[in-house]
Amino acid sequence: MDELTKESHIIEKFRDMVNKRYQYDELKKRFNLPSNINEEVIDDVKEYFLGTIYPDFAERQRLEAAFGNLANYMKQPRKIWGLFGNMTTAVFKFGRHFFQAFKAGLASLDSFLGAKKFEQNMAAIANKNNIHPPISDEEYEKCYHLMQKSEIEKFIHDIKSLFGAMVNTPLLLKTLEILDNVVETMKKKPHIYPQDDIDGILLGRSLLNRGYELFSKYDEDTKQKMVEVIYQNELWYMNYIFERKDFK
Repeated sequence: MDELTKESHIIEKFRDMVNKRYQYDELKKRFNLPSNINEEVIDDVKEYFLGTIYPDFAERQRLEAAFGNLANYMKQPRKIWGLFGNMTTAVFKFGRHFFQAFKAGLASLDSFLGAKKFEQNMAAIANKNNIHPPISDEEYEKCYHLMQKSEIEKFIHDIKSLFGAMVNTPLLLKTLEILDNVVETMKKKPHIYPQDDIDGILLGRSLLNRGYELFSKYDEDTKQKMVEVIYQNELWYMNYIFERKDFK
């Protein structure tokens, strides 16, 4: 089996385990859910996980190419400021929350790259332990348990930060406004900004817009409780795996 096929299987297994971990009836048994965290809310959380953090393999490949272009901008600050003119102009145009909004826009990139690294490490562990697709739940849990706990904790924190950014919908709307301006600027300078770069920004924008559409319909209390349930559920899963495996 080639590496690409193995990778596609691992991504699908991640999707499968997330789907199982966010079954509403199971969450109700696991936690004392607030009344406003209903099945619709949990389905939206799951949709964002599966649509953005763990998309299917074909979408994942498309995102990798786009985010590769975005990552180049993150490594070259001059490229970023070339899109806004200068720092003063950007703050004047978009307001005092410009930096916070811009940082929120990068959260999806960071979480995607974090998820990718997490998957790669799981794949390396699977290969080392002669675990081959199709991977069973038990084999997935074995690979998860063999990860460094500190690495898992960091990833859980990153997930919490991402959802925290997504549910801050006023800031997210400002971020979308900034990205629209960025795309407009890039299209005016095709000799500087190739179409691949523009496509990368547009794809990043579409992911943020998906978050805005999902979460803007909820009030502030529901959104904050949503983030907390996600955080607690991911911690629960980590502890569940480590407690089971450590005592075997």
